Amino acid sequence: MSWQDVLGHDAQIDRFRRNLANGRLASTFLFVGPTGIGKHLFALKLTQALFCEVNSEVACDPCGTCPSCQQVMSDTHPDLHTVGLLPNKNLLVVPQFTGGIEPGINQEFRGACYEINLKPVAARRKVLIIDDADYFHPSATSKLLKTLEEPPANAVIILIGTSSSQQKDTILSRCQIVPFNPLSVENIQQILVQQELAEDTQQALELAMISNGSVGFARQILEQDLLEVRREFLRILPGLPNHPEKICSLVNEFVKRASSRSEKGDQLDFLASIVIDCFHQVLLILSNRHSVSDQAMRDASQQILENWLGDSETVIACIDRTADLKSHLLRFANITTVTEAWVDDLSQIWLSAGFKLPTP
Repeated sequence: MSWQDVLGHDAQIDRFRRNLANGRLASTFLFVGPTGIGKHLFALKLTQALFCEVNSEVACDPCGTCPSCQQVMSDTHPDLHTVGLLPNKNLLVVPQFTGGIEPGINQEFRGACYEINLKPVAARRKVLIIDDADYFHPSATSKLLKTLEEPPANAVIILIGTSSSQQKDTILSRCQIVPFNPLSVENIQQILVQQELAEDTQQALELAMISNGSVGFARQILEQDLLEVRREFLRILPGLPNHPEKICSLVNEFVKRASSRSEKGDQLDFLASIVIDCFHQVLLILSNRHSVSDQAMRDASQQILENWLGDSETVIACIDRTADLKSHLLRFANITTVTEAWVDDLSQIWLSAGFKLPTP
């Protein structure tokens, strides 16, 4: 059973099984959900189910081992066509859909709209998967619309994006929307262990706890050594009122790694999410509720509580002030100023709550 590789999306699997069993598979779909949660993998598994040489498509249960299933996963099946952002391009461009040459790209395209209209070569259907559907050039969208409006017989077109709000109404009206949710901590931990991306189960758990339900983000954390940044940040966070300069220094140095303003905002978001998660843990403990977290987060929240004399309202005030951090960065150009104001505000909130300054 090839679906066993897909974790956390059982409802979506059941939906397509029902559709195929009833002979009611639509022609155009829009998969939406956060990046890195397996939407493209799901599209490939669905394609396997449609092309499988062992099990009929009505079963929606690809074997995963027949030549067609293997060709789908290696992107060599003649009836599967994929489109995504080209190197050094931030939009899907017209030649990818109508054919021709895109300036700056040493490649000639036959065009996805042309390919999907050809008769199947080896399977009963043709499948077109369009990744990065949030990033259509306006002209490319108009070229695709006719194909979406009048899809060829026995063709399935799957667009993959992050949110319905990122799509034009003309796209939404022509597609069945299939929402995908972030993965659970358990799912991500299992995937990281299975794919040998983490050093051990404990690191896999730590990554899963901070990945926002995205295996892709967990990979990014590993590739950019963000795990150590997080651990160091949590180590010094409990002493913020006593040593605010340490927090400011770490934040400023970390954010300066980014080159663009957007990337700087993402870096700041990452650190802000650590603070918010930590105070959520404090809030849960103050409310006598069970919390699930990794060791670094548990240590930081416990150290904060050892010196905390405030109540839940004060904790919420810290969370709210931190949640505003990125919006402040968008309004003010100087990151150092934004960081210092945020750290100073948090210090004032903590101290007004009766925070006991730890001994240096």
